[in-house]
Amino acid sequence: MKNQLVLTVLGGGAWGTAIAAWLSQSHHEVRQWCRCAQTVDEINRSHTNSRYLPGVALPRNLTACTSLAESIANSSGIVLVVPSHAFEAVLIEVSKNLPLMNTACKPVIVWGTKGLAPDSGQLLDSVVEHHLGTRVYSAVLSGPSFAKEIAAGLPAALVVGSKAASELENIANWFRNDAIRIYTSTDIVGVQLGGAVKNVIAIAAGISDGLELGANARSALITRGLAEMRRLNKAMGGSDETLMGLAGVGDLILTCSDNQSRNRRTGIGLGQGKKLEFILNEIEQEAEGVRTAKELHQLGSKLNVEMPITARVYRILFEELSAMEAVKELLARDPRQE
Repeated sequence: MKNQLVLTVLGGGAWGTAIAAWLSQSHHEVRQWCRCAQTVDEINRSHTNSRYLPGVALPRNLTACTSLAESIANSSGIVLVVPSHAFEAVLIEVSKNLPLMNTACKPVIVWGTKGLAPDSGQLLDSVVEHHLGTRVYSAVLSGPSFAKEIAAGLPAALVVGSKAASELENIANWFRNDAIRIYTSTDIVGVQLGGAVKNVIAIAAGISDGLELGANARSALITRGLAEMRRLNKAMGGSDETLMGLAGVGDLILTCSDNQSRNRRTGIGLGQGKKLEFILNEIEQEAEGVRTAKELHQLGSKLNVEMPITARVYRILFEELSAMEAVKELLARDPRQE
């Protein structure tokens, strides 16, 4: 039987709540930190989070609070699940309160955020290392996973990536249960990059479907999007094998092909001619690919990596390029060998 732990989930959105429910179902003592007092009250009183996971009953052993310090006191591990633009600010608060955690062992921090650091375009492990250094073991959780299905206990397979090879199995065991299979990887670059790039390609796939360009076009975008992901991953020192697995092609296919994906739905709206602000208000949740498109476009340019789909998504979002003109530009590119 697995050792039962005190774990803290930082984040009150759909994915944070799903992970908190998932860990609670494995009988860990789980505390969930949320900024919104109303969400905290609902989780504790009604065992639901109707704004982000409507219709999902949460485990009764899951408790929530608005105090970050209280949530991590005596905890052995943290799962950080906030949007990328809030990632560093929350990490700074964790750093300040790290002495409150269980001092009997070295704390562990895992993040489920799929994106890049704003402005710098760094992978998030660099942000963790900058603020926490060697005071913690760190890891990233990624792979094909919709929050509602995870919270409902439906089967899935994900990957935990970390440089701390000696701790990988222990961390992976937090998340393993009868329904969810967890793989491990020491390629933290590839695991993170796959989770970031796929959101931008999902916007592109959504745009294609919003324009009603058909299944052939969607398949082509997914395939050529994977090629962009692989080129950037190679330039950053990641393993190509990682992108052939759950964190790469697995997450890419899921996010591009199912309307549970907020990034795909954002793209559909853009393809239908809707304004970005209207689409995001309609979705009422973060579409991480919108911010990531800007960071990836800058990163690709900096590293001299060709990313034509990402570049068109960026221009549609931030430079008023029309969706159909972007399609024409992609189709008019010079022929080449695959």
